[in-house]
Amino acid sequence: MAANDFEQNWALLVHDTARLIRRRFDVSIRDLGLTQAKWRVLGTLSRHPGITQSELAERLDIEKAPLGLALEWLDQAGWIRREKDPTDRRARRVYLREQSTPTLKAMEERFRLVESNYLRGFDESEVAELLDALQAVRTMLRTADHIAKDADTGRQDTYLSVLFECSRLLMRRFDVRLGEMGFTRQQWLALNTIEQREGLRQSDLAEATEVGAAATGKLVDALERGAWVERRVDAADRRANRLHISRRGRSMLASTRERFDRLHGDLDRSLGRERHRILVKRLGWIRQRLLEEGVHTAEARRAGARS
Repeated sequence: MAANDFEQNWALLVHDTARLIRRRFDVSIRDLGLTQAKWRVLGTLSRHPGITQSELAERLDIEKAPLGLALEWLDQAGWIRREKDPTDRRARRVYLREQSTPTLKAMEERFRLVESNYLRGFDESEVAELLDALQAVRTMLRTADHIAKDADTGRQDTYLSVLFECSRLLMRRFDVRLGEMGFTRQQWLALNTIEQREGLRQSDLAEATEVGAAATGKLVDALERGAWVERRVDAADRRANRLHISRRGRSMLASTRERFDRLHGDLDRSLGRERHRILVKRLGWIRQRLLEEGVHTAEARRAGARS
């Protein structure tokens, strides 16, 4: 996909901006010793106390195995408790403990700093317009997928909380279409990244997609076996390989984008031209800042590793 096409697609911008902000928040709370799965669990439980583990997995879009590990860690740390559901003995409900309060307060302070950082340059009316456009997307997605509105928790919507929910609902819809084609989201994301950054190294792919080195190796192996990507020896370093997308991979990506466009065509028409413009312009600006900051962060990390 050409960069300009990506930057004009509000649905892709919603998902990618949410992904980049989550990664930035990971960095901001590193000293708290929390992985993304752990802080997302705590944040979700603060808004939805007593939900089941299955509901938690669905809300966070995390597989049950890694979620189970995060819950076990938080339980051992004394920050959550799990109880059997009295109406369904197979289910377990999850609650926060009082010991989690200082960490939650620290998280909320860092989150507000991250949020305000990427709103610099926008006045109040522009932030309100962005929030309105995101809320419209959320309402459309909930209606299209027959999802009930969350119970009122007394918390006010922020552009980030709505952005994250829109991203989750959009990808839930897209995952179904990818599954019909025999692909996973990680495979699709890897192919997109390789296409946009033709010739990148495997380590760069792992960093860009936020997948561990070992898992990225297996992912690339599977894509290479399927003839979706090619490993080519780096002319400047014969010990290294560069990743390139194959003709078959480009064809598959074009097909998924057509499905993506059809999937969200009705939503796009309902959204309206003005809200579409607001999402593309403002999320595009925020995403660009995140990408530029990410490059500087990665360069600093690599420099530190060499010193």
